[in-house]
Amino acid sequence: MSDVASLICWDCSLVLNLGWFTYSAVPRRIVTESGTAASDPVATAAVWKFLAEHVYHRVELAGEQSPPWDHIDEDFTEVDGDLADSPTLTEYVDDTWEGRHLLLQPRPVCAAVRALLAPLEEARESGRWTSHPAEEAAVAELLPLTRWPLSAGRRVDDTEVLARATAVGRARAAFDRVATSACDHRSDLPAALRAWSAALAPTTDIPPQDLLKDRDGFMPIAVFDAERALGLIGKFLDDIAIDFSESG
Repeated sequence: MSDVASLICWDCSLVLNLGWFTYSAVPRRIVTESGTAASDPVATAAVWKFLAEHVYHRVELAGEQSPPWDHIDEDFTEVDGDLADSPTLTEYVDDTWEGRHLLLQPRPVCAAVRALLAPLEEARESGRWTSHPAEEAAVAELLPLTRWPLSAGRRVDDTEVLARATAVGRARAAFDRVATSACDHRSDLPAALRAWSAALAPTTDIPPQDLLKDRDGFMPIAVFDAERALGLIGKFLDDIAIDFSESG
């Protein structure tokens, strides 16, 4: 039986895949497609770069079948992964991947939303999450407002920046409206929506002119952060929508 070994920086939401190993192997060796990881110069350079850049951060070595992996969500950047924002090992070592400055900066809104979602996900999985059938339509309305954002490496003009910032504000307003009009005060969704709205508030309060400063052609970090947080919320809302469909 085999597993993948990865270095995880919890502060930067970054995962560096080291390769895979076989449980029964003695001594245990991590290997890549080119052979042992220790003999791969690019993989070795990536490890030392990761360690140097994340001194004082919360770094952990974990496998995909170990408990820490359960806390990795869509907001994490995976080096040499399959997603559009995943740099190759060479791009990571050479700092040549577009959008790097957005993906490696702290994302406080994502962090706040992730903390809010953790107990809700636990309650849902344990059957303690309460909802009302009438909320099914509200969840369906909110889902399109929480789509995952475009790639961090995509260059955008001022018009798109302002349009996407407006979309974040529109999502927040929808959260507030649905929370206020919820038909059952005993359900968990209204409180969750209010908390998510509060987490998005710092972004929606930024003046438009400030969003356009010093962005070098990319999305402002504040809007990118809020969009990723909305994507995390969207994943949770999608799970609720599935629950509705299965219960119906």
